[in-house]
Amino acid sequence: MYLTTFQSKLDPTSTDGNPFRLGSSKVDWCEPNYVVSYHIAEFWNTISNIFFFLVPPVMIFLFRPYSKRVANGIMILWILLIIIGVGSVYFHATLSLVGQLVDEISILWVLTAGYALFLPSIYLPQSFRVQRHRFVYTCVIFAVIITCLSFVYPYANAFALMILGLPSIGFIIIHLKRSDNPRIRSLGLHCFGMWVVAVTIWICDRMFCSFWLAISFPYLHAIWHVLILFSSNEAIVVCGFLTIKHQNPQANLHLHYWPNELWKWFTLPYLKFHDDSDMSDDNISTKSII
Repeated sequence: MYLTTFQSKLDPTSTDGNPFRLGSSKVDWCEPNYVVSYHIAEFWNTISNIFFFLVPPVMIFLFRPYSKRVANGIMILWILLIIIGVGSVYFHATLSLVGQLVDEISILWVLTAGYALFLPSIYLPQSFRVQRHRFVYTCVIFAVIITCLSFVYPYANAFALMILGLPSIGFIIIHLKRSDNPRIRSLGLHCFGMWVVAVTIWICDRMFCSFWLAISFPYLHAIWHVLILFSSNEAIVVCGFLTIKHQNPQANLHLHYWPNELWKWFTLPYLKFHDDSDMSDDNISTKSII
């Protein structure tokens, strides 16, 4: 049952400058506002973020052996995905400028953390290769600067996300081509395909809103949330595998699917060493400083 659209909460002519005000963001998606609920601006765009709260905790649990042997910092990525979910829920529920900034800045931090964790040393200056922690600090400083700049000039987020997002896709594709593991290559292709579909849906929602409204299906952005979460999750797994294999080709690391291997694309992929009980430092040459 739908309610009459409640437009009084969104006053585009308001000039009070309050970033917490309902509708203070200039970004508004195709889903009609306050149709399902008087308290939630974009109901389905808000509810569709539920997977940001369900998937990361499971992945953190599945990756406990990996994080102990390789890099505790990989957990930061899933924690940041949860924060993205929080920001997206707040943004779509209120359409406030603060909600928009929290949503976008969280994505920025996920991408930055991904570079700090996974970018191969061959792409770094010599000083960063020898002391990788310098590169990590540089990534943190960059993210802090863009975060501060966002509050002064919110459109800076879009440029930062493009600068970070597009090269990361290129890096993944290049190293996937070099991988001789058919399972990880298959997962990488699935991840990339899902990302392409998600981006296409995002663009269609923005550019052809009148069409989706005409056929009473303005829910593409909600579908985007689901697809981008699962593609991002798969990207973390793929990068985690490629990073270890790049540093130590002999590492006995395997891709598994939870809860059932047979379900494959309807499961959560994770990485596991052949013998996770062997915690000898001789076998952890890939241990990260993060």
